[in-house]
Amino acid sequence: MSQESTSPSVAWIASGRLYVRQADGTVQEIESDFARSSLEREAKHAQTNAWKGRSGVWGDMGMQPPGVAPWEAQEGRRTIRFMAIARGDTPNQIYYILDLGPVGGLFMYDLKEQEETRLMHSQGFIATDLSRHPEDGRMAVALPREDGTVGLSVTRSDGLFPQAISMSDSWDEAPCWLRDGSPRIVFQSSAVGRNENGFAVGKSSYRIEQLDLDEEKIESLVEEEGLDLIAPKVTDDGSLLYVRRPYQISHARKQSMWETLKDVVLFPFRLLRMFVYFFNFMSMAFTGKPLMRAGAPEQDAKRSPFLMLYGQAVDTRLAMKKGAGTDAHAPLVPKEWELVRRASSGEETVLACNVLGFDVSPGGTVIYTDGSAVFHLQRTDEALKVADGDLIERVLVLDP
Repeated sequence: MSQESTSPSVAWIASGRLYVRQADGTVQEIESDFARSSLEREAKHAQTNAWKGRSGVWGDMGMQPPGVAPWEAQEGRRTIRFMAIARGDTPNQIYYILDLGPVGGLFMYDLKEQEETRLMHSQGFIATDLSRHPEDGRMAVALPREDGTVGLSVTRSDGLFPQAISMSDSWDEAPCWLRDGSPRIVFQSSAVGRNENGFAVGKSSYRIEQLDLDEEKIESLVEEEGLDLIAPKVTDDGSLLYVRRPYQISHARKQSMWETLKDVVLFPFRLLRMFVYFFNFMSMAFTGKPLMRAGAPEQDAKRSPFLMLYGQAVDTRLAMKKGAGTDAHAPLVPKEWELVRRASSGEETVLACNVLGFDVSPGGTVIYTDGSAVFHLQRTDEALKVADGDLIERVLVLDP
C-alpha cells in the first residue's frame, strides 16, 4: 500500500511557518493575508519616513543618525511567526495564533476556500498554546504574565474576552480540552521557585494536571521525579498521551573555584573585547559601517542555534552536524524524549522515541515529530514518515 493512501492529512509549524500535507501527498505553505498586509504597511511606512534619516545635522554631515536601524537591517529575521495550531469543525479548517511582534492574533484558515478569517488581534496577545473545545468552540490558551509566569485563559470561540483560569505561581502550559465535551482541561505545570526577595531562581519539573472549570478543582494526574511530562492529550478511551523527557535543572548553581580562577585570568581579554565592541558600536551608529568584518556571516549563522521548547533549549546544531553530508535522518531531540501512553488502569507503554511533539485525532490517529520529520504511528507500532521539515515545532492531525 502506498504512503499517500495510508497517511493522514497533517499540518505542522516549522521555523515559524505553517505547512499542510494532504492525504494525496501534496504539500502547501499557508501564508497569512493579514500578516502580508502588515508587512506591506510596515514597508510603506518605512519608505515614507526614510527622509527623516537623511535630514538634519547628521544628513548634512553625510552620516546616518545614531540608532538601531543598521542592526535591524542586518538581522534578516522573520517578524511574523505561527505559534500554535488547532483543528476546526471540519478537516478543512485550521485555527492558528500569529505573533506579529507587538501584536498577536487568532485566525482561522479554510483549506478548501483558501481563505483566512481574522477572529481577533490585540496588543500584547502572545499566546503560545491553543486548544479548541470540541463542542462549543471555546479556546484555551497559555499566556505569559508580567511576573515571569505563564497562566491559562479561556476565551470565546472568536478569541475575545479571555478569562484567566490558573493564577498559581507556576508555568501552566499546553492546555488540551477533554473530548467528552466536559469543561475539563489537562495541562502541564511547573512550579516557580523564588528567593527571599521574590525573584524567580528556578522551576520544578513539569507534571500533568487536570482542571475542572465547573468545580474549580485542580487534580494532579502524573508526576515523575527527575522527568518532565509535557504536551498531554487524552483519547476517547481515557488514555493519557504525553512526552516524557529528562528534567534539566534551571536554577543557578554555585560557581566552582576553577570557574572563578578562569574568570580572573580571562578578565583582561574580556575587557579588551568590550572596548572593541564599543568602538564597533560607535562606528555602526555614526556611519552605518562596522569596524569588524571578518567572521560576520558565521556569527549570523550561529545567532540562534537553539529551539526553545517549554523551558528547555534544544541544540539544533548538534543534530544538523550529525546529518550533514549523509543520508542519515538526524532527529533534533535524543531518544530519551519518549511518547508515552498511560492507560486509565495506570499501565504505561512507550510508543516512540526522539519525540519533540505529537498530536492525536478524535479517531485515534497519532502523528509525531522529531524536529526534522513528521511520522504517522501505525497500529502495528511502526512509524511511517509522511513529511520532512526544518526545525518542526508543532504538528496537527487534520483528519477526524
